[in-house]
Amino acid sequence: MKPAPAAQPYLDALIAHDPFAEMAAADVGALLSHATVTYHAVGETLIDAQADVDQCWIVLQGRVRGERPTDVTVGALELTAGEMFPIGALLTARKVVSRFFCETEVFALRIPSADFLRVAKQSAVFSDFCNRKLTFLLERSRRALQASYAAEGGREQQLPRTLQSLIRREAVSTLGNVKIRDALSLMQKNAIGSLVIVNAGNEPIGIITERDIVPRVVLADRSPDDAVETIATTPVATLPAHASSVEAALLMAERGFRHVVVVDERGALAGIVSERDLFALQRHTLTGVSGAINRANSVTQLAICASDARQLARNLIAQGVESLTMTRFVSRLNDQLVRRVIELIAPTHYVNAGELCWIALGSEGRHEQTISTDQDNALILSPGLSQLRALDFAKDVNAALDQCGFPLCKGNIMASNPALALTVDDWIARFAEWTERGDPESLLQANIFFDLRPLWGDAALANRLQAQVLETASANQRFLKQLSDNAQSVEPPLNWLGNLSATAEVNARQVIDLKRFGVRPFVDAARVLALAHQVPATNTVERLQAVAALHKLQPAELSEWTDAFSFLQSLRLRAQERSEFPDYPNAVAIDALSPMDARILKECFRQARKLQQRVAADYP
Repeated sequence: MKPAPAAQPYLDALIAHDPFAEMAAADVGALLSHATVTYHAVGETLIDAQADVDQCWIVLQGRVRGERPTDVTVGALELTAGEMFPIGALLTARKVVSRFFCETEVFALRIPSADFLRVAKQSAVFSDFCNRKLTFLLERSRRALQASYAAEGGREQQLPRTLQSLIRREAVSTLGNVKIRDALSLMQKNAIGSLVIVNAGNEPIGIITERDIVPRVVLADRSPDDAVETIATTPVATLPAHASSVEAALLMAERGFRHVVVVDERGALAGIVSERDLFALQRHTLTGVSGAINRANSVTQLAICASDARQLARNLIAQGVESLTMTRFVSRLNDQLVRRVIELIAPTHYVNAGELCWIALGSEGRHEQTISTDQDNALILSPGLSQLRALDFAKDVNAALDQCGFPLCKGNIMASNPALALTVDDWIARFAEWTERGDPESLLQANIFFDLRPLWGDAALANRLQAQVLETASANQRFLKQLSDNAQSVEPPLNWLGNLSATAEVNARQVIDLKRFGVRPFVDAARVLALAHQVPATNTVERLQAVAALHKLQPAELSEWTDAFSFLQSLRLRAQERSEFPDYPNAVAIDALSPMDARILKECFRQARKLQQRVAADYP
């Protein structure tokens, strides 16, 4: 190691990188106040594994590698200019887990731990980065995408607005013990259609609207002297002020609400956003497509609606709408369209909703559909329904969905397949066969059907099947071990240096299949965890959240894995929106990634490997 000149002249080089570019100049200066710059030769060890640490390192030039003794391949870190280490050990005052050494000649800044911790305490930006690095970078990437979109001048749409920007007036609220007559007088006095009920801390606990007065007061023969909380809708659905208008529109559509209560960072009432506020902003978007689907009277009309829905999705993706919101949005519109197709076709086959249940599988079952998606569906039949009649009905529905832009499944995972139109008892027997055999084909089939979700018809049939399947699978440790091994079969594409590794070559360009090598490891691992703990959720993030709620995952792990999954879905959606490789909709070219996105993608693949290792530890 050779000392170099004082650190302050390196300020300009530092602020070219996150989080320093976002920090106040005074905070960056404080970080560098006692820093030294050192030179290190190739192969030199900077920090040994299990060593105590008393300083933060920032790479100025060169490449540093961090390796855990137990994992020297996919789990390795590659650190380049602007990156810090070992952040976790400094924040938690623990020993270093990895060994850090120089892969090339390196110039590095060395910052005393006291200065690092002081700036982490006084700078919200620095603290946020150190504690939630991936979240911080994701937000920067999203803002960069939105800025790029804005520079293009937009695509038929305005940028998504925050709910804070849509609040037109101060929210009117009252305590729950106020009399109904006084609450209604307050609504009349302020000429408002809704009134939020709050507790002593101004936190929303309920809401009443004009539509509630007749059924809950007049027809229910309530005394006007009763407490208003007795007629309020509780608990009240809320969204944070920084949430987007798209999130609010989805919540309203999914729950049938006309108002969304907005809260600040403390959970206190910030305002109300109404359906009218949102539709004034999105008159030709969500509400237009959704309404057109409901009004459609032919498959031809629905095909136009499906095309409009995909275009709307492309517009929102280009605007940087958060990916988990985006996939739920796509899935919701697709659900609505599938139901409308079924409603049009069922009468022609004399099929009614009480005779069967149409179930969604795969990404549709998980609420994770993207723009490019084929059909994955099946039928659960009531014992008295003729399978032949059900199959004729399903064949026409599958054909109509194909006409609407949902291609027929190449693997024939469709309701028109006789093997996939069964009674509950037959389905239970089929699952028992898959779990007992445990061969690759059985595991593939089981994984698809573990994500089932009722879409139309008698949901009780699907609920009964799912409950039985969860109970059977969770009790079969051998089968869970086989599923766990299967979840390890796809390795995240990082080479031994920790760099991105192509999974295919398309049009002479090195690409990565984001669906197979990025999204799938998270989906498979979350499914294993959910089955092991009898979690009925099918959505990947909801599965992880539910397992964490059972204290089986650490909060930090949950945050890292959901953030990584969200980014992979976002990058995948953007690839589909750009349609650079039409025959490979989930492929992204490595040379097309911005430096920031490449950096985040590497971290996402590392998180995928960590999740795989977490599942493998349960089933060694």
